[in-house]
Amino acid sequence: MVRIISQDTYDEVVRENIDEFDMSPEEAIKEAITQFEAQGVDLSNIIKDLSLGSGDNHLVSTTVEKLREISISNEEELLKELEVLTNECKKDLAHRVRAGKDGAYNILLSILEDSYSQDNQRLMTKVLYGLIALMDGQPDLLDSKGADLMKRILNNTKNDYILLANLKWINVCCLKHEMNRQRIFALNIIDRLKSLLKVQGNTKLLSETLQVIRRLTLDDDIRMEFGKAHEHAREMGIYLLETLTNLLADNTKPPLVSELMLTMATLLVRNELCAKVAESGNNVLFTVLADNYENATVIQQANKLIIALAGNDDVKRQLVKSGIIPIIVSVLARHCNNATSAALTLKCIAALALREPEHSRQFIETGAAEAITESLKIHQTQPQVQKNGCWAIRNIVARCRDLNTKFHDLGIESVLSRSYELFEKDFGFDIKSALRDLECNIKLDEQWTGKGIHLED
Repeated sequence: MVRIISQDTYDEVVRENIDEFDMSPEEAIKEAITQFEAQGVDLSNIIKDLSLGSGDNHLVSTTVEKLREISISNEEELLKELEVLTNECKKDLAHRVRAGKDGAYNILLSILEDSYSQDNQRLMTKVLYGLIALMDGQPDLLDSKGADLMKRILNNTKNDYILLANLKWINVCCLKHEMNRQRIFALNIIDRLKSLLKVQGNTKLLSETLQVIRRLTLDDDIRMEFGKAHEHAREMGIYLLETLTNLLADNTKPPLVSELMLTMATLLVRNELCAKVAESGNNVLFTVLADNYENATVIQQANKLIIALAGNDDVKRQLVKSGIIPIIVSVLARHCNNATSAALTLKCIAALALREPEHSRQFIETGAAEAITESLKIHQTQPQVQKNGCWAIRNIVARCRDLNTKFHDLGIESVLSRSYELFEKDFGFDIKSALRDLECNIKLDEQWTGKGIHLED
């Protein structure tokens, strides 16, 4: 069980080591850390370096107090102390926690509100970056007042630097915090996000907007049993996918192409949304693949988008009719040395071949068996490659057992047997299922057995 102590307790032990045992400050700190860690104490929220003061005299605390007292009319002094606090908060979570406990959030929010009402754009930008540094890792600080101000800035500010900082603040608040996501989404910011997607010439602003869209669809808060990631993705998909598809057509090369495809894939949570993108986006996807054939990062995101689109069977068939299979096989052969690219391309093959015998035959005719087998051989110790490779093989041969011969001629049984030795406990069932569908001689475990109890009539 992890134990937690206060900053005051830590400071007291360090001072005791210095005063009673004549240790140097460095020795006292090292000894205190060793003692607490031996007792199972979590020190992640503790400021360990006392060179800048301890307790209420620590630089974080004194800076927060100065900010509390400085008038907004004294702009230069305010900017100076904001810079100090921002730099302290960037050091680690312990400094941010200390600032939060000292009331930094309410002070910064008050300064931000005053500077917003006075249209002091220089001060607004500095305060926003102070809030970003403060709330990184502690999004619990956000309240309804902060969220409302966040929306007002988003809707009414035209300054790109302030908008960028505000979007970064939203992103920090959405990470690992479901209630913040729901609170921000409930402010009806979709229309504003849509208008920001149409801003020309500011790549950073567009990239941050795309990240906000993706962050609102996260499901990463372990404190919440149920979230609204699907609902958020569905609603944003309805309003934003057409704009995103058009934007992708205008940005088929880096720096934005990967983020655009990742964002689109995130929003494709329903059949009708996949169909909506397919109506206008298939040709764009082929252009992206052609323009970025050598770029592994772009290829990875393209695979994610294809996998998402293939969730709709009609769209999947359209993709295949358009000639996607030879391109995917070629991509796997080209990037098979990259574990991440290979894993995602294998997953893409599995998605396109699922319940489609004709697709399976096309994959074999275009050399998929060789590319799949080679990828599994190269990445024998990479679990995601092995697992996705098993799915790809299963989906190809499940309804076309006559295709088994091709895989057997390539020695697939020995490759999968080796994989089973390495990953039996992780996904042994998937490997055995692939071997079964390849009609190899394997022993399947009986998952459920009776206890032999005789039931009376």
